[in-house]
Amino acid sequence: MNTPTPPPPPPPARMADLDALRAVAMLLGIAVHASLSFFPSMWMVADSRQDGSIGVLFSALHGFRMPTFFVMSGFFAAMLVQRRGPGGMVKHRARRVLLPMLLGLVTIVPLTNWVSSVAMSDAASGSTVGGRPEADGATTLGDAAAAGDLDAIESHLASGDDVDAPGGDFRMTPLHRAAIAGRAEAVDLLIRRGATVDAQAVDGGTPLHAAAFVGEVAAVSALVEHGADVNAVNRRGATPLDNAVVDAPMTVYFASLLKLPLDEENLGPRKAEIAETLRARDAGPGRQASVIDLLTQIPVFGHLWFLWFLWWFALGLAAVVAVAGRLPRLRVPAWLVAPPACYVWPIALTMLPQMFMGDGGASPLFGPDTSTGLLPMPRVMAYYAIFFAFGALGYRLDARAGRVGSRWWAPLSIALLVAFPLGMALTMGWPAPLADALAGLDPTARRAIAVASQAAYPWLMTFGLMGLFRRLCPAEGRTMRYLSDSAYWLYLAHVPLVIAAQHAARDWPAPAWAKFTIIVVASTAFLLLTYQGMVRHAWVGRLLNGPRPRAEGAG
Repeated sequence: MNTPTPPPPPPPARMADLDALRAVAMLLGIAVHASLSFFPSMWMVADSRQDGSIGVLFSALHGFRMPTFFVMSGFFAAMLVQRRGPGGMVKHRARRVLLPMLLGLVTIVPLTNWVSSVAMSDAASGSTVGGRPEADGATTLGDAAAAGDLDAIESHLASGDDVDAPGGDFRMTPLHRAAIAGRAEAVDLLIRRGATVDAQAVDGGTPLHAAAFVGEVAAVSALVEHGADVNAVNRRGATPLDNAVVDAPMTVYFASLLKLPLDEENLGPRKAEIAETLRARDAGPGRQASVIDLLTQIPVFGHLWFLWFLWWFALGLAAVVAVAGRLPRLRVPAWLVAPPACYVWPIALTMLPQMFMGDGGASPLFGPDTSTGLLPMPRVMAYYAIFFAFGALGYRLDARAGRVGSRWWAPLSIALLVAFPLGMALTMGWPAPLADALAGLDPTARRAIAVASQAAYPWLMTFGLMGLFRRLCPAEGRTMRYLSDSAYWLYLAHVPLVIAAQHAARDWPAPAWAKFTIIVVASTAFLLLTYQGMVRHAWVGRLLNGPRPRAEGAG
């Protein structure tokens, strides 16, 4: 008598809580990108009403959003491996990740670039680029230097202001600002009053780099006469001559992006004259970018970079599973992904790539860098790989049956009240009282605490949110399922719409927070309408989420 074959085990239940958390992490991207025009940043639009508190919101979201998303992605990738095997998981990710990314490269990314070029072109012909700061409102030494207000410069110096005090996101000295604004007399005065002629900004660039880039002939001449190093190199290995030979259209583009004052009249001939002046002083080019540099630095994917990373992580997971299947079975203890261990080794491991973020701490940045090139930056790839691997390991070891996030309020409180302000104080100088209190720390200690707090923040937020969403979404609901399905489309399509909205609202006489809220709400509502009417039941919706029955409502 034959023994009947037992039925196959049922497929794992859909993780409604983690699916909802993954969707929210994606939807928060709309707020992240909408915020960028309201504080100094390298973004295509600079709003007329800046508000530093929106910058704090950006850092708070940026510091955990994508790490949390990659933990959730690791969970679901491991679920697919269990259901379909490593090959089936790769095929599924090819349809849901690789193909949408390739389509986005020929649709969404070009549209984003076009909208960005329109916004920056208008900015270049308006107030952001094309004018120089005037003397009115020279409230700091840097402002006075940029305005060429010699009396104000003397007054600030007589009051004890540091002639080399760096300021702003780019940590430029007053001499940098005078050079960029073409204030040759201010350049001369500052150097005679002790300014360091080859002072470095956050990118390692000197005032001569800056003046050569924006084509300020008189400022270049003044700096060279005072002995500026014509072969100084910045962190990219570029010399002032390299900056001088950048053509006029590209100069306008980057000046708009960096919010630099720029006089566009005869820009090309002025930069050619500067190049000749530098060559006459035996200036030469710096390190030429290698193929690897170009593949890493040229922005290819824009905000779709995460799909490129997901694809490589899917291939990596499939390879690990395939290799592990040929090796003696190794039992991994479940306590690795449960408290307290999950609060120790992931944070310690994340500190390694975090140490290299922001040019090794030289740039004022809270959280990870972004890598949008064809070749991912190793530090960024390693950083997100840790989060993805934890998610995959967590599913394998059934972390949800453990105690991760069981007391969700504790990790969230520590993240928001300790790790975030501590890391922000040491990297961005906010909040000021805490930053002032930490100013006396040894530089090595400052760096160690800054790295540790930035590494701890995303893990604490992720574990806390996992617990919170377990309470809020214990079972799948129609509304959350609808939002989870729509989140993918909303995130893919939102950036050009957000930039257009920022550009339209740039000069509105309304508070920054009001405009920010309008942009987020209006963009989200419009994209939800397009999802329901054009995407959900069309081929795009089937590509992103699989088929969805028309009878299924939003709830």
